[in-house]
Amino acid sequence: MASETFTDRTLTLELNDEDNVNVVWRGKSTARDPAQFILPILAKALDLAGKSHKALVFDFRRLEYMNSSTVTPLIRILDQAKKGGTQLTLIYNKGLKWQTLNFTALEVFHTDDKRIEIRGV
Repeated sequence: MASETFTDRTLTLELNDEDNVNVVWRGKSTARDPAQFILPILAKALDLAGKSHKALVFDFRRLEYMNSSTVTPLIRILDQAKKGGTQLTLIYNKGLKWQTLNFTALEVFHTDDKRIEIRGV
């Protein structure tokens, strides 16, 4: 699998399998229940990374906005990754205040071995 693109309204997730398994977030996540769209894609990415022994990267730097409902499916996947053996890095744009506020709250998922990492760049 080289690359797959999934779009729901104003949100696009691009899943690609290169050196790492990457999920690049673009646009705006404004759905009332975004889990219906987001969870299957993130679960597929987590499964693919686990089976291929690759790191998983969620890249939010191109995301313009996300509502609070978007955080719940992220928490579910981060929790699954923390219980499993997959390395997961969540990257966000620390220059955007709203991203910093949302993603620093997820730092509770950090692991001491940095297998799960939330990183502002």
